[in-house]
Amino acid sequence: CFPHVVNIAVKTGLKELIELPDYQPDIVLDNNGNMIPQSARSLVTACRASGQRRDAFENTIKEGNKEGGFGDPREVLRVVGLLKVETRWSATFLMMDRSTWCAVNTFLDDPKQDEISWRRLSAVELKVLEDIRRFLQVPHIVQEIVSAEKTPTLSMVLPMYENLILMLKQLAKELDELSIGINASIRKLEEYLNMSRRTKMYALAMGKQLLIKAVFIEILNSLPSVLNPTIKGVAREQK
Repeated sequence: CFPHVVNIAVKTGLKELIELPDYQPDIVLDNNGNMIPQSARSLVTACRASGQRRDAFENTIKEGNKEGGFGDPREVLRVVGLLKVETRWSATFLMMDRSTWCAVNTFLDDPKQDEISWRRLSAVELKVLEDIRRFLQVPHIVQEIVSAEKTPTLSMVLPMYENLILMLKQLAKELDELSIGINASIRKLEEYLNMSRRTKMYALAMGKQLLIKAVFIEILNSLPSVLNPTIKGVAREQK
């Protein structure tokens, strides 16, 4: 299925990035197979170290939300955000949101958290997180579109594969440091796409592609303006 293939492709790319010491030596896979800088993982672990600390972090988010949220522009966060443990790579994407780390910094500003305040992420580490998030944002958005369909058909999924590959190729040009990982994901997607093209249903699916592409572009153009410009750019090119 599409989510399974995307999951394999993304994790293939993330594992490839582990072998890039020139970019960020301390990038590792966590116990769930998700990629995250070691320092960020340690900070997450520290925030989860006790029930009292978890409650304090949740209160920080609640209070910040009452004041309009975190980040610039401000964004209201879900309380579970950082503290929810999931095995899907998409959970890593959500955790890497810049607004989430603004909330973490607010939490660490509390004198009661002096014990772990030294774990605050540096500007370089936040830049790494932001780059990885831009990479994960592309498959995340496409996967969300497919997941919204109760019974996605081959005629819908095939154009999604092609558009996802197109967007990732553009992103690889913009994020040169991550291009090796992004290209690894692209190769895996192309492998599955080529397998799909050998099926009897492929010809029938091709007849519906124009309609699906129109719907895809309409959905992308309806997304918030703060969305990754790479995704918006592909939508314009597809017109």
